[in-house]
Amino acid sequence: MINLLIITHEAVGEAYRSLTHHFFPTGMPENIRILGVEPDEDQNDIINNAIAALQEFPENHGVLIMTDIFGATPCNAARRLVRAGKSAILTGLNAPMMIKATQYSPMAEDLAAFTETVREAAVKGIFAITAEPEDLVCKQHAEAV
Repeated sequence: MINLLIITHEAVGEAYRSLTHHFFPTGMPENIRILGVEPDEDQNDIINNAIAALQEFPENHGVLIMTDIFGATPCNAARRLVRAGKSAILTGLNAPMMIKATQYSPMAEDLAAFTETVREAAVKGIFAITAEPEDLVCKQHAEAV
């Protein structure tokens, strides 16, 4: 099992908690912790809260820490928690990343491979759609435009 520690700005993590409940209605898996960072929170307090969360995890093959924005406070705190072979970070948290990580973390045993799998899910979940698909346009609304 790979554990997941989500460190985000304020309520962003809570939104991902709700998303996880949507896809996994049995509840938040035991191997996931979410920390929301408040604007006035001290960097050392964030790190201490993260360490406390890490200590609550069940036996594991590592921890994947996911943050929302590279270079922002949650990410900067998380970077101080990285230990080769024991913890890794992915930034740019998005819904495909969260779902893939939640779904596969209980069976994962190789932190580096799991981190790459989750990263690929995040990237593959991003599409640039710049034209309307002809077969899916609602004719009533299309004629009004």
